[in-house]
Amino acid sequence: VILSSALRGIPEETLEAAVIDGANPFQIFWKIMVPQIWGTIAVVWTTITILVLKVFDIVLTMTNGQWNSQVLANLMFDWMFRGGGDFGRGATIAIIIMIAVIPIMIWNIRQANKETGGH
Repeated sequence: VILSSALRGIPEETLEAAVIDGANPFQIFWKIMVPQIWGTIAVVWTTITILVLKVFDIVLTMTNGQWNSQVLANLMFDWMFRGGGDFGRGATIAIIIMIAVIPIMIWNIRQANKETGGH
């Protein structure tokens, strides 16, 4: 819904000018539309990433932590606190999650700095 409204916000004149200049649909999409909605794409991507990382409590509550419904955070919790205290495996999963999150976090910080003019 958010991306749809962002696409509707692109001025028709811009798209018409691209067609008149001879741009094909692929070029219109990648060189006209995507740059104009890039901020919206970043917000949606960040929101989805946050929601995926916060799914721990929902899965735990709805499934009571059964093994057939694991996400990484639940698996880490089970190995560390329910499965006899296997802190090594739990810590390994925590590091994997951290390695997955750090590039996203760095990208988001850089995008925010570009938009605000910060360093």
